[in-house]
Amino acid sequence: MKKEKRYLYLDSFEYRLAVAGINHFRNQLIQTGKPTEDVDALLLKLLKAPMRKIKH
Repeated sequence: MKKEKRYLYLDSFEYRLAVAGINHFRNQLIQTGKPTEDVDALLLKLLKAPMRKIKH
């Protein structure tokens, strides 16, 4: 089965907001003692995502 890919284009504000929100959720999981592996993987994927300039 072929994996489906989705592309999401964010401006710098949206990108910072997404990273901060996911990191805040991760911190809440740590405080409650819940596993963070899936959230860690998502955060790393977002941080390693390539940046492209798009013409408007």
